[in-house]
Amino acid sequence: MGKLLKKLILALNFHGLGEAKTLKKQMDIATAHQNNPTLVPGLNPTPASVITMINTQTGYYATRDNLIEQMKQVTENIHNNGEALNNIFVDQWRPQTQAAIGTNTASARVLGYGIKGIDDGHTSTEAALDKSIILSSHPVIVKIDVNTHDVHYVHIHNNLTGKRKLPAGMLRIDMYGYTGAAGLVITDLAALIALGGGYLGEASRGKFTNIFTANTGKTEYYVAVYVDKKTKKPASQSPVASGIIN
Repeated sequence: MGKLLKKLILALNFHGLGEAKTLKKQMDIATAHQNNPTLVPGLNPTPASVITMINTQTGYYATRDNLIEQMKQVTENIHNNGEALNNIFVDQWRPQTQAAIGTNTASARVLGYGIKGIDDGHTSTEAALDKSIILSSHPVIVKIDVNTHDVHYVHIHNNLTGKRKLPAGMLRIDMYGYTGAAGLVITDLAALIALGGGYLGEASRGKFTNIFTANTGKTEYYVAVYVDKKTKKPASQSPVASGIIN
């Protein structure tokens, strides 16, 4: 009876290694092929070309990491400048204007201020949203991926279709957020704005990436808003969703 030969099956075992370790293993294999050309003659593509591709991929990773750091810095600048602007309007201009115009309602209107007890004091249409605008068709934040350090990946679907595609007549999805302690009860966008939250940016194809520069351990609260294609104004908003900043 002949001896049973065990079949040899090659394995690469890239799964679960991560980017850096995968590239290193790929480079090790490609270099080994290049150093031992007689073991697999005529390898296609050539080890030299694959090594060039690996070096290119390393460059792409470095470029991406640099861009992420730049984005973090820009996000921090936006936050700091936005806070400074808010302080000017709230703590400096408002009291100065209040003292100058007294009870002159017309002057307040001309200058763009709201009047307490008469309106909500916000000039932006986004800030005027309330519970009544959560219509039968509205965005829903179905998932917030918090597994990446200082990054949230927010996924938005339509509540009726379960799809990320915008419903007919909608132009885009605007995202609003507020950073605070865990366990806050925030009912809608108006409440989020009242706490000091604000506009974060525009979602793309049902996804929004939020990169943080600080506040690890805090919670980010989100509201997604459909903007009407014709009026360019908010049409409906999502329920508030939240995720911890890891």
